[in-house]
Amino acid sequence: MKPVIGIVSCGYINQRQFVPQTYIQAVEKSGGTPILLPCTQNEEAYLCYGRQCDGFLFCGGGDITPLLFGEELMTERGGTDFRTDQFHISLMKYLLTLKLPILAICRGMQILNIALGGTIYQDISLRWPVSMNHMQLSEDRSDPCHKITVIKDSILSNILGENEVVNSFHHQCIRILGTSLKISAVASDGIIEAIESDQLSFVVGVQWHPECMLNTYSSMQELFFTFIEKSKTAKNLQYISPKPRTQ
Repeated sequence: MKPVIGIVSCGYINQRQFVPQTYIQAVEKSGGTPILLPCTQNEEAYLCYGRQCDGFLFCGGGDITPLLFGEELMTERGGTDFRTDQFHISLMKYLLTLKLPILAICRGMQILNIALGGTIYQDISLRWPVSMNHMQLSEDRSDPCHKITVIKDSILSNILGENEVVNSFHHQCIRILGTSLKISAVASDGIIEAIESDQLSFVVGVQWHPECMLNTYSSMQELFFTFIEKSKTAKNLQYISPKPRTQ
């Protein structure tokens, strides 16, 4: 049976919740069965999500409300949605207790960091020293933007090697790393490009968008393959008690 991957809703547009098609296609192409997990204020739904899914994908999206990482607004860039932010952070905290595989992309990586007590820069311009532009202007989202250096002996080093090129669509970045996390890749300007848990088998956050690069970079496909493979066996390793998906 293919592993069921819960793709967490990105939020709301005109009273509709959404997930870009690229994430769904990436999961399907990599051998998983995607299901969409809506934002909800009912935390009892989290139990259902945990029973139904073998792994979880947190997608990109808008900015995160600064109050949720201990700051007040200091930039005019970006837009926030407090209820979506609260849901994502709350769900992430719960899912981490299940010890199931998590792949967190762009905003998702920042959610992972904040859920574990870390902080982010509201805008890269607030960071010192001066950083390069991490919001690329290419016509195709699969185009590469800059290089990254992958940390030796990290999960990503076994997938990407020592160096890789990535796309880039963010103006916020990690400031203080959350607990139980370690850096697994950095850009040439020192900005953190990937993180992972130092305790759990597969909890990985990447700042770029690998779902847009699957067809042009085999390493990005391999990242999703690894995530799906880890999800196949996670419950068999007794991370959480498997329960019938009909419940």
